[in-house]
Amino acid sequence: MPNPFVSRRRFLQALAAFGIALVRSGESLGGGPPEEPRDGAGRPVILRRQPHDLSGLDVDPRGLEGLCRLFQEMIDEGLHAGAQLAVFKNGRLIIELAGGAARPDGAPVTFETLFQIRSITKALAAMVMLGLRDQGAFDFDDPVSRHWPEFGRNGKAAITISHVLSHRAGIPDGPSVPPGLWNDRLAVARALEDMEPVWIPGSVNGYHAMSYGWVLDELVQRWTGRGISAGLGSALTAPLGIQDLFIGLPGYLYPRMAWMAVEKRVRKNQAARARFSDYLNTAEGIGLPLASGNGVGTARSLAELMNVLAFQGTFKRRTWLSEDTFQRAARPSNEPGVVDRRILWPVRWGLGFILGHTPHIYGRPVHLRSIGHAGGGANVAWADPEHRLAVAFLCNGMLGGFKDWDRYLRVGEQVYAAVRGQITS
Repeated sequence: MPNPFVSRRRFLQALAAFGIALVRSGESLGGGPPEEPRDGAGRPVILRRQPHDLSGLDVDPRGLEGLCRLFQEMIDEGLHAGAQLAVFKNGRLIIELAGGAARPDGAPVTFETLFQIRSITKALAAMVMLGLRDQGAFDFDDPVSRHWPEFGRNGKAAITISHVLSHRAGIPDGPSVPPGLWNDRLAVARALEDMEPVWIPGSVNGYHAMSYGWVLDELVQRWTGRGISAGLGSALTAPLGIQDLFIGLPGYLYPRMAWMAVEKRVRKNQAARARFSDYLNTAEGIGLPLASGNGVGTARSLAELMNVLAFQGTFKRRTWLSEDTFQRAARPSNEPGVVDRRILWPVRWGLGFILGHTPHIYGRPVHLRSIGHAGGGANVAWADPEHRLAVAFLCNGMLGGFKDWDRYLRVGEQVYAAVRGQITS
């Protein structure tokens, strides 16, 4: 069996940009960090939308003001040049924020700016999978090879679909496919079939940065004749009326997209990761329908989709996910405190989601019923069924080390401070 730590080093050198860890916004494709649009007082221009009437929503206006201050402070601190935030409670928007700069030319962030959500895409892919499970396409404990026989080669016969969804499959570090072939279904499938697990499948969790999306996409292709990108639109976003959320950005929308900036220290220490991030800033790169990390959207559209999870699958008088399927996805696959072998953080994984048991991810104290994902050392989105909350925070500054987790913590704490009875000390 290959040495998992040697494999990890090789993979991080080539394809780590879809990870969850990275510090402070820095250079981006085409130059240095953007210059944020400023008001007459020299502060970033922040756009704000919220309903006049918040009655019946258990929202604290003081908490909303604190959330606005935090949003501006993080831009002032240089954590990122621009951002969006959207929060829904009980299915109703309670606040939407946008501000700063989207690109190195200083173009302002508006409510219509599209952000790269990076690995939050994995949660979108999981939602497509959960819907197909309800349709009878598979069950979680099915071996992948039951639906894709060639996948079982090289010691992978025991890998189940739940192992892939919970990052326990043992194939985290690849496959080695040149970017020019990322949209070649046959080439990617053959590379996945040739992989060998670096640990016993199902024994531990270790973030599968790229293989997660490619395995799931091949399965969905075999079941439906089209990939996860198309499935997201037909099964979820179109019927929900969500307009600005995609996996693989259509070319005509590229002018609306914010570019991800990479901190200088990351460029120095993780040059391959930075180059890969820059590739996703191009129309060619972000146009690929990669189910591991090529999601693009607005914070509002992403939070609207999170409402499905906030209502445990039944939303707007329609059942999108059955109660059984939702509860399976929200069940931890690993024990508390166990450190993920790739992220090197004690992540509690559900089936396709980071659960609220995970320290920092959705605020402090932990919110055990929350379910969502983070992406690119920049973004975080989650749903909290207990409080009927749906949240999306998107920005264009990739952070290094574990500073991204600090940003998630600050956002989560202030979101809950806006909900009466949840003000943090």
